[in-house]
Amino acid sequence: MDRNESAPGIVIKSERWKERDRMATVLSPVWGLRRIRVYGAQKSRKAIKAPLYTEAVFHVYENRERGLTSLVDLDLISIHEAALDGLGPSFTAAMMSEVALAGHGADGPAMFQLFTSCLDALEDHRWRRVAIQFVIRALDSAGVGTDYENCPVCSRPYPDDMVLGFNSQVSSPCCWDCDSFQGTLILPPSARRYIHDSLHCGLEQALAFQVSLLMEQRLLRYSLRLWSAVQQVTLNSADLLLSLEDD
Repeated sequence: MDRNESAPGIVIKSERWKERDRMATVLSPVWGLRRIRVYGAQKSRKAIKAPLYTEAVFHVYENRERGLTSLVDLDLISIHEAALDGLGPSFTAAMMSEVALAGHGADGPAMFQLFTSCLDALEDHRWRRVAIQFVIRALDSAGVGTDYENCPVCSRPYPDDMVLGFNSQVSSPCCWDCDSFQGTLILPPSARRYIHDSLHCGLEQALAFQVSLLMEQRLLRYSLRLWSAVQQVTLNSADLLLSLEDD
């Protein structure tokens, strides 16, 4: 049976579909990831538009016989203009979309909340800090096996001055003795404290932590490499983010 549905969501991918339409991939706390065809969006000025990073309540029609969901209407919440204001925010938002898409809609409510909160944060905070917080919180939500206090392999408490490595068997940061990456993915003590403290407070408080530009750059590089090591997927936007000068 065909049916009409409504749910909040945000467009995290938009692509041309045939001559007149667009296909929007929507991240929703209700649906997870859902592909929605937006008829006429490519050509018609009168058609409903759902550009990238549009957050709204989406009203859709599901044609089960054709296996197609189409957009009927939407109640706009935000267009998240800050996500497209400059290369840093744009590449950060693109990276966030890659991470969400790679998760295939798993843990939809948590990812939706994190995604929209980080897009909002781009209006008032440095994009590197937002990118770092998004990645480490996405990994934590996905259950990366560490509390940044004890080694997940041997259960050894970390001394304050210990540099962490990475263990591929448990896909997690670990103590130096359990490192299986031959010291190629290391986390210094100060950076470990930053991540630990970030995950024990709210997003806004973590974004307000005072760190130097050099530390931001190092944390961003580490968090992106950590995500790739855990998920065994390379983020296309990672090199773009890391190549940017401070803005």
